[in-house]
Amino acid sequence: MEERTKKKRKPLKDCIVKPGEKSPYANLLVDLAFKKAFDPDKPASRQNLVNLLNDLLEPQLKRPIVTVKTRNVAHNLSGSKESRTAIFDLHCEDDAGNLIEIEVQIRKLKNFRKRLAFYASEMVANQAQTGSGWKFNVKPTYVIAFAQHKVFEDERIVHRATVCDLETGEQFVDTYNFTAVELSKVPFFIELGSSSLRKWLFFFRFLHKLRELPAELDEKKFEQLTESSKVSKFSKKEFEAYQKVYHKEWDHNAMVDGIFEEFADEINAKVAESVSERELEIARKMKAKNMPVEEIVEFTGIPAEQVETLSKG
Repeated sequence: MEERTKKKRKPLKDCIVKPGEKSPYANLLVDLAFKKAFDPDKPASRQNLVNLLNDLLEPQLKRPIVTVKTRNVAHNLSGSKESRTAIFDLHCEDDAGNLIEIEVQIRKLKNFRKRLAFYASEMVANQAQTGSGWKFNVKPTYVIAFAQHKVFEDERIVHRATVCDLETGEQFVDTYNFTAVELSKVPFFIELGSSSLRKWLFFFRFLHKLRELPAELDEKKFEQLTESSKVSKFSKKEFEAYQKVYHKEWDHNAMVDGIFEEFADEINAKVAESVSERELEIARKMKAKNMPVEEIVEFTGIPAEQVETLSKG
């Protein structure tokens, strides 16, 4: 049998893009790129998703996932304007009927954990069937959240949770399962002997900073994923949409840096209290610069309705 000639890959230090050089790979934290790489409805990207879910959810799964398909969402009660601009998600169902939702948090939002609980509750409630025949045979739900900002105060990158018996610590019901990943804590470092999970985390955060797959990630599943993550595989329409979103994020990040630099004293002096004149003054200054209401709400905590009534003076 003819063996495939395996490419000899370089170490990570030799695979990092240089200043001014562009990576051939898309940033997987951009909606279009993520969904193209992990589309449940296409064979190659479906296998990428299966690989990701099995490695990420291994401690929580009763058995490995064989395949997945797109889950039609009956209704989404969490589609607020704030959510639509700050997160994107992917809904799928595995071959055992388990419901899975993957959320990528683009910007920092409040009530991180409560929002995940809300999503899981939606998935449970939407399983209800009309009539007297349904006997609450609820399938397990898995909510996975990738956050680009720090959420927890400890140094763990991955937090997992379920519903447990407080005395024994045993799982009380398998209905609710949560996995939260803080990508901001992932270091720009990887070793050959790193776990599959550690490699996935590095891949997610830093793929778009590489010119080629390094030896530390020389596995078939990552090789297949890098091929489907190449910007050159995008159609003209997809590439234009990707660039538009990517540039929007650059603009947002630059704006955030500018706001913190300009209003550093006021923001650092802010204390946890009800809306004060200090927050109102910051909001007025931001509004005078025609900052979006959503951004003003995010940085000051003042309700959108109140921001709308503020003068720009």
